[in-house]
Order: sequence, then C-alpha cells, then structure tokens
Amino acid sequence: MIVFVGIFISRIADAQNYQWNEKIKLNLDSTGIWNVDVLGNVYLTNKELLQKYDSIGVLKFSQSQKSIGRISSMQPINTMKVIVFSEEQQQFCILDNTLTQFEPCIDLMDNDIGNATSVVVSAQPDKFWVYDQLNSRLHLLSLGQTNQKQDVENLKGVLNSAQFSFVTEKNYQLFLVDSTKGVYVLDLYGSLVDLLDFKGVVSVSADETHLFLFQKTQLIIINKETKALIEIKLPDTEIIDFKKSGEFFYFRTQNQIKKYTLNFQ
Repeated sequence: MIVFVGIFISRIADAQNYQWNEKIKLNLDSTGIWNVDVLGNVYLTNKELLQKYDSIGVLKFSQSQKSIGRISSMQPINTMKVIVFSEEQQQFCILDNTLTQFEPCIDLMDNDIGNATSVVVSAQPDKFWVYDQLNSRLHLLSLGQTNQKQDVENLKGVLNSAQFSFVTEKNYQLFLVDSTKGVYVLDLYGSLVDLLDFKGVVSVSADETHLFLFQKTQLIIINKETKALIEIKLPDTEIIDFKKSGEFFYFRTQNQIKKYTLNFQ
C-alpha cells in the first residue's frame, strides 16, 4: 500500500517586489511545437518547417519536417541532438544540431508500445521514457548496445490517477501531471516519491534548487530544501506554455515565444 506523503509547504505571501524583463520574442504558428536547450537555443515548428534560433533570437537552421510527419513534441537530448516525436506515426526521430536526421526513426510498435502519447528524454545516457496512456504504462527504452528496457505497469491503479497530461524528467526524477490531483514525483525506478498537491498545473520544470509549477495564471516556485514557495503572476495574460533554461524563463502565447528574466527587488 502506498502512502502519499506529500510535501510540507510553508506558504508565504505572494512576492510583490519582482519584475519580468523581456529579452527576445519569436513567432510561431498556432499549432507550432517548441522547446529550449541548456544553451538557450530555441527549437520550434512553423507550418512545415523545423527551425532553430540561438539564444539571442537569430535563426540558425531551418529544415522541412515533411519526412517526419506531424510533430507532437521535440526535446533536446543535448546541444548536438534533438528528438522529435510523432504521435500520429508512433515514432520518434533523432536530429543533429543542424536539424538534419542522421539515424533511422524508431518505430514504437517494434517495442510493443501500442499508443504512445509522450516521449521524454532521460538524463540516463541514450534512454527515453515513453508514456503509453491507453495501457497506463511507462516504458524506459535504451538506444545503447544493451537495449535495456524497463516498464512501470498500471500507473492508473498504483497512483490512483486516470491520466497524465504532462510527463517530464528533471534531475533524475519523473514528474507526472494530473491537473485534477497534482504532480506525482517518481524516482527512476518508477517508485512514488511524493505528490505535490497543486491543482490546475499545466507543466513542470526544475533546477538544482527549485521546482517550477506552471498554472494558467501564475508560476509557483518551490524551494526544494526549505519547501517555502512564492506565487508569481505571469508576465502576459495569454500564456499557454512554459519552459525554463538556466536563469531564463520562456513563455509561449498562441503565436509567440517570449524569453524573460525574473528579477527580485
């Protein structure tokens, strides 16, 4: 029997003395997919093009995505590789730093995965988490020579959650978001570590010292050590997505990506 320990949160008043400072903004179409790597390079799709911008917003590379199909997500593996996932075709492909495909795409059906809805890069070398929503399973696939696999079965029953709208791995922990219940934190063996009791979370990010929970109207920043939190109003009322890389915060509206710093006074 699993006990949801939760985290002890010392709530403090909303931070009043802070300021968002916009650095750059990039355009993408309303159906575009995007992500950011550790150097602040921004990857996005515009219609049938894959594009890569550097940290100051200069377009570096542009490639057609026709051969890959409709892209559902893309994530940097490192600064030299990016993975693109097509839920429609149930495959993911690895591109180099110029957005050129240099290996055959991986067909998930060949790995006995029937309905993948998310593919997430792991910090473990050459490994990827695949979330199969239909069968309520997490798969850890390895592209290395060992071809090691790991499955976490029956997430719905184990975590008492119907489905997860967002899955990511940060600092060797898995974060699974159920917007109606909160954020489930698992270790790399698939064991439950915690349940963050915040409803309405859209996505999660983390660095070595803080967790960042993005909701539709605010960003919750939690200190991992003290468990204290602050609630920060978003810099724009039209924001629908969030990423963090280094000291920078990236927010996506319907047709733009905006890069900010957050300064406390």
